[in-house]
Amino acid sequence: MKLRKITLNGVGKTREGFLRRVLEPAFQARSLHEVIGLSRQAVRRMERFGIFEDIKIQLDSPRDSWLQDRKDLVDLGIWVKESSRIQIRTGTEAGNAEASMYGALTVKNVFGGAETLSTSMAFGTRTSSAFQFALATPLLADPDKNLSINLYSQTRNNTQWSSYEEDLKGGALKYTTLSPFGYHEFAYEGHWREVCRPSEKASLTIREQCGHSLKSALTHMWVHDMRDEPLLPSTGHFVRVIQEYAGLGGDVNHIRQEVEAQVARSNNTGYILSATVKSGYLHSLNGKPSKISDRFFLGGPMSVRGFKSNGLGPREGEDSLGGDAYMSAGVSLMTPFPGLAGRDSFKAHFFANAGTLVSVKPGQSATKTIDDLTKAPSVSVGTGIVYRHPQVRIELNFALPLMAAKSDAVSRGWQLGLGISFL
Repeated sequence: MKLRKITLNGVGKTREGFLRRVLEPAFQARSLHEVIGLSRQAVRRMERFGIFEDIKIQLDSPRDSWLQDRKDLVDLGIWVKESSRIQIRTGTEAGNAEASMYGALTVKNVFGGAETLSTSMAFGTRTSSAFQFALATPLLADPDKNLSINLYSQTRNNTQWSSYEEDLKGGALKYTTLSPFGYHEFAYEGHWREVCRPSEKASLTIREQCGHSLKSALTHMWVHDMRDEPLLPSTGHFVRVIQEYAGLGGDVNHIRQEVEAQVARSNNTGYILSATVKSGYLHSLNGKPSKISDRFFLGGPMSVRGFKSNGLGPREGEDSLGGDAYMSAGVSLMTPFPGLAGRDSFKAHFFANAGTLVSVKPGQSATKTIDDLTKAPSVSVGTGIVYRHPQVRIELNFALPLMAAKSDAVSRGWQLGLGISFL
């Protein structure tokens, strides 16, 4: 049995050549079973582009009179309803310790090949303002391979933990794909940054960091996520690796790597045990200290609990200075909440966290860095309640720091965490 032809009905905006590439694998079928299977796969590919609201298929014998006796041929009819091209969204959102309001305009299927043109603006508590323009297109009519160009402008308000703001303008060219091992993102990014508007109480180090810098970098991110869900996983594991090389131009030259891993296990009585580890390292290649814009920050209700937001590590006065290397780990036990045992969205929470953030001098040995990271970690324990909202995870914990460095900003007592990613 072979597929003779495919007839499309309801297509007006989508290019014929694009759809031909999507549907072409169905013609490889050599039996009725394969025709049905490959036709369904083709329809699923069409659905994943997000440009059709409804897709229906029908297999039929050839209607041409001279083919009436050909029992080895079959025709495929596809009826589609194309989605609206233009979408406008406004609203508010909260996540990762930030609340914001936003407006976004999205134009789908711009050139008839499932391209997406989007522009957005947002105003928030940490990102004071953000504007972004993006154009994305699937490559070779494959929903798993996408190329995009992004232009953006942001103003970041860091005064909650350090006495400065930061302006950022730039662009990125990104290629994303799926492999048997997970999600990959390859990108070139170039942006101009300015550490600016220091407060009257800004430390000398912050004032020295003020000014312009130009960063040109290649990045790669790999994500392998086998959890049942990201907000409050009860089973599975997760790994994310981010690598960056900066130095293709501009005045920033470094290698930066960050690794995160998580595992979760549960039983049929509602108990969930999860463990998370994170680490990062920034190595300067030009013999100069790193820029504060590229450093790691650690601590807070979604990081090492029991410490102020970005309150761990090097500090001068009231200013967190960030660090070039860090390690953090957390273990959480979720149990049914008394009185709400039948509601899986509420859990009692018991946790232990530890973390260290240190600066690395140019030319410093790896042995010295590892020794600084492991000799005296900051440690906290606590308990609280977790609520899993459909779009965000909310924690209210009472945290008790057990060990802290002299420079750490401790936050003993109640902490509210609102976000997507937690230690």
